[in-house]
Amino acid sequence: MIEHCKLALRDIEHAYDQSLHEKEIKSSLLIGIKNIMENLRSALDYTARGIFEKYGNSSNPTPRIYFPYAWNGLSRADFRSKRIVENCIPGINSSRPDIVAKIESYQQFDSPRNNWLPLFMEINNENKHQQLIPQERREKKKLVLSSNGRTMTLSGKMTLSKGHQMKMGKMIIPGGQTIDTSNPPVFKGEGTAEILTWTSFHFSSNNQPVLPFLKACIEGTESIINDLISV
Repeated sequence: MIEHCKLALRDIEHAYDQSLHEKEIKSSLLIGIKNIMENLRSALDYTARGIFEKYGNSSNPTPRIYFPYAWNGLSRADFRSKRIVENCIPGINSSRPDIVAKIESYQQFDSPRNNWLPLFMEINNENKHQQLIPQERREKKKLVLSSNGRTMTLSGKMTLSKGHQMKMGKMIIPGGQTIDTSNPPVFKGEGTAEILTWTSFHFSSNNQPVLPFLKACIEGTESIINDLISV
């Protein structure tokens, strides 16, 4: 399933570029993202099921097995007191406490590198009853001034009062003008003033940029599963 997600990511990147160009979120992009998220969640839950079948036990003949995770803000102490690992994989606390320790090491309270996990789980939980994963298209503009090897980047406003000027390299910007991403400066000398637009899609629920977050989820899930394969 992990390998399938890696291949599917290539198609998503293509649909992503098309959506950015056409300034609308294509359905193929949404469906592809939804499938990757669900497949990664299934891969984690299958791993939890495999651990349960080898080392767990339950009085319930059909226990519901899920991969344990700590939501944002949950401490290690609360994670243990709530018996989250035991509730998700019954019997594992007494039979394999070393595996419990491994599972704790994947949680957000153990390291900032694990912050993707609760965000990933929350997106999946939020979309159980939704057709597609909601996203937002965002644009950010910046003004880049360049001259004689020197560069200045401006994302807000800058006002030069009359009687003053700014010099950068071989570029001279006279005063009496307000400069921003909609109003590049009038200047003398040699140089360039470019307005660059950076565009991306973000998940609306957690503000994560789509492609970097998907890659982090794939890499994180693969790392967890590879670490647990040998147990």
